[in-house]
Parts: sequence; structure tokens; C-alpha cells
Amino acid sequence: MTSWVAVAYGALDLRGWHENQTDVELMLLAVVPSEPMGLAGTPAILWRKLLEGPVPDAALDAGEQDLVREFAEAGIASSDPGHPARVRELSPPWMSSPVHEMVYSLVASVARENGVDVVSIKGPLLHRQGLREREHSGDVDVWADPARLQILCSALEAWGWNGRTDQWSGLSFNHSVALEPGTWGCELDVHRHIPGCADEDLAVFAKVMERSQTTLFAGVPMMTPDLPAHAVIFALHDLRPEARHGKPAVGAEEHAGKLRLAGEGALEFANSVKASAVLESALRLAFPAALFRVDHEVPLNWKWRESKGWWRAYWMIFRSLPSEERLLFIRRAVWPQAEVLAASDDRAGRSTPSLIGARFRRIAKLFRW
Repeated sequence: MTSWVAVAYGALDLRGWHENQTDVELMLLAVVPSEPMGLAGTPAILWRKLLEGPVPDAALDAGEQDLVREFAEAGIASSDPGHPARVRELSPPWMSSPVHEMVYSLVASVARENGVDVVSIKGPLLHRQGLREREHSGDVDVWADPARLQILCSALEAWGWNGRTDQWSGLSFNHSVALEPGTWGCELDVHRHIPGCADEDLAVFAKVMERSQTTLFAGVPMMTPDLPAHAVIFALHDLRPEARHGKPAVGAEEHAGKLRLAGEGALEFANSVKASAVLESALRLAFPAALFRVDHEVPLNWKWRESKGWWRAYWMIFRSLPSEERLLFIRRAVWPQAEVLAASDDRAGRSTPSLIGARFRRIAKLFRW
């Protein structure tokens, strides 16, 4: 006799949630590529019954037996009691946007299914930890195991996220991969590293994992940095220079208070990932009595961002790359992919872009730098 359990890549109880102005009782994300769905009435009652499962067919009437098989086909029920996405309890949304919460649960679920370690960074946790007033961003940021990042990005394509046209895709200096959302309406940034850390990418990620704890997003556990580690990550993000793009500089004093809030664990974490050279001013303001010595230089992944000239920036990037990536970098710098040039023309408002014309404009731009 077949028995059934509830499964989902994310599940939220909307009954009594103050923002819910509809009759929808449950928001679920199936375990097959899809978008969040809502259940109400009899389907919602049956799905909640499966939380207490396994529920045998004998405990269901004929209509419920038909419905539970529809659930299984849709990816929200399973006859496998050991299913990795089995749901045993429900909770209401803790983010103001349930869809954003579902994005986190989806990434955590897809990462788990593909054996990729991933950490949620920035966004709502900064607000929850008292590091930022704004609750969440318009996009979702995660930090993935650098050695398996592409596996995660490829797996998410089936769910509607596709890599944005990127001149530097496949090059390790590119600190994140931006995935466009399709119909989800929420861009996803998958980080390989955080600029400002002088240690190796894999070593830094391992230290972030050590300083992370479990947070539930739509019922799905995901690793999130503890307060000291997150304060350092936020400072590195906010203080990151982008001189060639006219990004206004953020003063060290603006993050000193946030680092102080996190305690001296922030100083310890910054030293462990070799980020104290970049954050030295902010750390000394935050912990004036602390005695610490910076034993590393500002990394090239930070220095090239401080450069106001592209040629100098390109030279520092070139020096920072492993030998097997340098030829690809030169080719992309001089002769970008056709889709990159097309996207550039589109942003510039050229109604009848020409690939040949775009190539000439690119070369002329290199000489102007």
C-alpha cells in the first residue's frame, strides 16, 4: 500500500500572516522546476495532513487519493518517506517578501541536491543582526564553494535563472556571477569570493563556513555568517572601491560602529581571511585598544578597483590571474563576445547596432584609455 509525505523546496504558512490579504493558506515551492504555488481549502488541508505522514492510501478517501497523486506529479508529495526535501512542519514568513524567502530556500535546496556548500550573505540577515536598517535588497546574494560554483549556476538554469551576458565569465577574478531571474523578478548573485580578502578563495570560503550557522528560509536550512563574520563581509562590500565607475567612497568611520557591534570576533575573523589590510582604518577606529599587526598586503583584487585608469587596472588583474587564464583575459579585453558588444550597444541606445562597428568602437576605446 502506498503512503505519502509532504515534500517541497520551500513551504510557508500564510494563515494569519499580517501581509496576507488573500484566501491562500500555503505557499509552496515544488521539488521540480516551477514557481511558487498557493494552496487553499481542501488541497491545503490535505497537504497539511501529509506533514504528519506517512499517510497511507487507506486513510484517504477516493477524492483525496486522486488529489495526492496530483500533488506527487506536481512535486509537492512523495511516496518516499526518506525524501531529502520532506517537510514536517510549517512556519510563517519571517521576511516581508515571501517570494524572496522562497528564492533563498530554492538555492539552498538546489545546492543540497548538487552537493554544493553555499552561504547566504547580506540581504535580510544584515537587518536581523542589526547591521543595516534596510530589511532586504532587491536581489539575493549567496556565496558558493568556489570549486563548485558553476555546478550550482548550471543547476539553477532549469528554475529560470540564466547567466547575464558577462565579458569576464569563466575568469577567476570575476567575484560573482549575476543570474537574471526570468519571471521570478529577483536577480541572484552567486559569489566566488569577496574582494579585499588576501587569502586563497577556497581557504576564505572554508573560514566563512566555520563561522556560519543555520537559518531557516521557508523551512529550508541554509548557512548564514555569524555576526562578527557578517560585519566584516558587509564592510568589505560597502567599502569596495570602484574608482573608474565614479562610485563615491564610503568612509571607514561608517563601518567602525558596525564592526564594534560585532565585537572583537570581527577583528579575529578579518585577520583569519587576511582582510585586515583593507579594513585596517575601520578596525582601528572600532577597536582602539586592540593590539594587532597586519601581516599581509592589500590584495590585487582590491588594488585594481582603486585604479582610476583601465590600463593599470587591467595590468593588475592580469598579474593576479593564474597562467592558464591570462590568454582568455587578453582576448576578452580586446575582442569581447558578440553578445557583450550587443548588450553594450543596447544600453547606449543604438537602434541599429553593427557588430563590426562595435568592434571598432571597442578598439578605439582601448586607445583612449
